[in-house]
Amino acid sequence: MSDLVTVIVPVYKVEKYLNKCVDSILNQSYRNLEIILVDDGSPDECSRICDDYASMDSRIEVIHKENGGLSSARNAALDVAKGDWILCVDSDDYIHSTMVEKMLAAAEENLADIVISSYYLQKNDKLSIVDEIHDEVIVMDKMTALDRLVADKEIKSYAWGKLYRAELFEGVRYPDGRNYEDIATTYYLFDKADKIIKIPEYLYYYLVRDDSISFNNSTVSWHKGCHASCLGQEERAEYFKQKGYVDLYERAMAALLPYLFSDIKSAYQAGEFEDAIETQKYIQGHLNSFRENAYISDKDKKLIDVYLKSPDYFKFYEKVKKPVLKINKKIAKVRHHIWLLTAFYDFELKAGKSRRVVYFELPCFDNLGDHAIAYTTKKLLSQIFADDDSAQIYVVPGWQFNKAFSALKRCIGKDDVIVCQGGGNFGNLYDFAQVFRRKVLKRFRDNRIVIMPQTVFYTDDEKGNKEIELDRKTIEKCSNLTILARDKKSYGLFKQYFKTDVCLMRDVVTTLNLPDQNNEREGILLCLRSDKEGKLSLEEKMQIEKECREWGQDVKVSDTCTNYVIKDEDRERILLAKLGLFSRARLVVTDRLHGMMFSLITKTPCIVLGNNHHKVREAYDTIGDCDYIRYIDSADELKKAVSDLLNDNCGSYTRPVYKNDLGKYKELLCGKNS
Repeated sequence: MSDLVTVIVPVYKVEKYLNKCVDSILNQSYRNLEIILVDDGSPDECSRICDDYASMDSRIEVIHKENGGLSSARNAALDVAKGDWILCVDSDDYIHSTMVEKMLAAAEENLADIVISSYYLQKNDKLSIVDEIHDEVIVMDKMTALDRLVADKEIKSYAWGKLYRAELFEGVRYPDGRNYEDIATTYYLFDKADKIIKIPEYLYYYLVRDDSISFNNSTVSWHKGCHASCLGQEERAEYFKQKGYVDLYERAMAALLPYLFSDIKSAYQAGEFEDAIETQKYIQGHLNSFRENAYISDKDKKLIDVYLKSPDYFKFYEKVKKPVLKINKKIAKVRHHIWLLTAFYDFELKAGKSRRVVYFELPCFDNLGDHAIAYTTKKLLSQIFADDDSAQIYVVPGWQFNKAFSALKRCIGKDDVIVCQGGGNFGNLYDFAQVFRRKVLKRFRDNRIVIMPQTVFYTDDEKGNKEIELDRKTIEKCSNLTILARDKKSYGLFKQYFKTDVCLMRDVVTTLNLPDQNNEREGILLCLRSDKEGKLSLEEKMQIEKECREWGQDVKVSDTCTNYVIKDEDRERILLAKLGLFSRARLVVTDRLHGMMFSLITKTPCIVLGNNHHKVREAYDTIGDCDYIRYIDSADELKKAVSDLLNDNCGSYTRPVYKNDLGKYKELLCGKNS
């Protein structure tokens, strides 16, 4: 690779952040860079900082200009850029030391015109992944990429985090004087490209700060941003129409309409009535496009008339909206209840069968740990009841719970067995799971009920105590309930809280057997959580990655949460793909319980750090006989643990076989019918 890459950095009022940004560019492993710092009339010390950097490194060129905004600054750099490729970096953000090298290599390998990297979001002391998580390179033609750009989920319009072939900018510039200028530009660049790829590497660090131009801290600034976004989206839709991209035009108009509603509402609130009138004229001029659009819901089509009314009418609408919605919600609830009374779910027993085994899954959303539990439990039940001619298994997906629950109430038999999904959701951290579970326990309390292995956690406050009492009243009315605790701590807490049968069992995923992959293992996989249970700071995460790279290993970043809802029909494919990722790693570093369990079942060496309550440490103790999994109390112990596992100082690498677990499950599910 010898191509020149131009890195464009617009600079304005970022003296606190500029050094970190520029240093991250100068420290790139790929050295053939042209770095253009555009001082956009910054009133602070940024001008001097830019000049100091230019005096230290000949790759840096500084442009000093009057303040004209982000678009003007980028355009000034584009006018003089000499690179074969263009990379935009915002001056309060920073980039990974391998960003240019990896993106350029991906472009060359895939013959791509645009490469999009994955990114971290930094807020205060936390580093998070908020975008959809995909572990493979996604290759797209321009129409596919434009479609995903309009959807604004998998691909965003941001200028940053993308490597562009320089020739794409011929005849394309950012609109001067507008916020959200990238919405009005990125689609042009995509349309000129033949191939766009998104790579799974996390190479860009996006800083969220309260004083940035994109931080809307008032009604006026919110409206200003919304109005600018609408203008860009209107131009984009018109462009698609002129190009004859009919479906893209329809999708773009459907995506635009909610923004137009927000624009009118915020214009009224901010007193910017001219903006509201302008947007209403746009809607009037495109009424047919909105009313005949198959991608727009009937509800939004009806709302069009409301948003075309005067400010006084809209004010009246906002006033009566809440009570009307409240009434409509009650009506909908009654209709739903009536529907449930007659809802059909097939619980009819086949000839020769005399009892049902009904497994209630929970809605698993994007958490592959929960999906793995549901997937494994289904397999386990099939294995346990394979030789039982009297039993018929029903698996109720979480999203069909209400319909199935109502139907089962009408046909439940005294010998039927109820199984509830396991996991780490018993307590008051995940209210939806507890609500579902209580409904099952209350209605089927006279039946045999088994709650699969759970971690229990109630917060030590009024809310936690209230939830314990609600669960206690429900559980103690059950005549034949067994709760399986997946660690000793939870076992003790369940025994303390509730008068019911409690049994200690490992996480059910430990029973999942996979065929030997025989993959060639390489690299280190980081699977670190960034949700409310994560405790690792930004510095700790950065240190973990740095120490892993010091071993000369390629480091991949992933998670067992995908940040997109996984449909039941896609569960097996996505789960097995993730397990394949684990099986190809030489080492996993994780603070997720199922990051540890996925390592166990794929026979992958793993270092485990605890999260902010007991479940990871306690679950580790249940598999402590696995010699290729190590628990450490802090990131400070990482270096030695990596050394041990990479140098094979950990025994046989033989997966433990828990032969007695299947027998216990058979006894619990088959041997205690009421």
